[in-house]
Amino acid sequence: MRDLIRLAKGSIIFTVVVTGFTGMLMAKRWFPPLSELAWILGSLTLSSGSSAIMNNLLDYGMDKNMKRTLWRSEIIDRFGKRTLWAIALVMAALSFVPLVYFQRWYAVGFTLAAILSYAVWYTLYLKRRGPFGAIVGGLPGALPVLIGSYGISDRFAPDVWLLFAFMMLWQPAHFWALTLKIQHDYAEGGVPVLPLVYGNDYTRLYILIYGLSLPPLALAVGLSAGYSLVYLIGSALISVYYVVKTVRGIYQQDQYGRAFFASIIYMLVVMLLLNADILLKRIFPGLGS
Repeated sequence: MRDLIRLAKGSIIFTVVVTGFTGMLMAKRWFPPLSELAWILGSLTLSSGSSAIMNNLLDYGMDKNMKRTLWRSEIIDRFGKRTLWAIALVMAALSFVPLVYFQRWYAVGFTLAAILSYAVWYTLYLKRRGPFGAIVGGLPGALPVLIGSYGISDRFAPDVWLLFAFMMLWQPAHFWALTLKIQHDYAEGGVPVLPLVYGNDYTRLYILIYGLSLPPLALAVGLSAGYSLVYLIGSALISVYYVVKTVRGIYQQDQYGRAFFASIIYMLVVMLLLNADILLKRIFPGLGS
């Protein structure tokens, strides 16, 4: 079971659940019914895990040549490809059950798009085609916000869509920081990531372009739907932290990893602040906006 969770990329499932949960709270401005909450988060877990397993199966040959991912091919060899394909497809099918039951058709469409865009479009085409696949390859990582929101309500929420845009731009900057750190692994696997094709300086420039677009978007999320100073001040502070850590990290080779982890902290804290703001305003209706 532990190997299966690793193959399903448990850390990514965690971020998917966090962003999906945030989308749910933003749609309802409070906790949805517990039954719906559990089922929709379960759907997100299954869809994310299934697409990750498919990604690993399709990348089997590539992962076998990379030290960082060699363990994935070893797990696949132990389970067997047919068994894992069956598990992944069953998980994918089950992920649609709650959404169909609650008749959340937008969420069904977004879930299908998330699975196919990651397991097929990104894995088989974008990743192998060139270094800019990460730009649109961020789609499956951003869609959980919409799946969570539309899994609970069909209401159009500008702040939810702005958060989706935030996640779309966050993904490439986050990934490119990782490619700076482990570009030699990608070279062994034959993956044409940005530093290998255009060099480190070009990659740094793109990280700055995408990274510096995130603080204004984080602010726009708060201003678009009357969030309080809890979120506005908190997001401003964590944005400063992210920019400083990113700029320092990408220009010092031994700190590439710090820039990568700073992006994770930034995204998670923004989600936490949104959740906290929504809950506090519900508990304390007089909380100023």
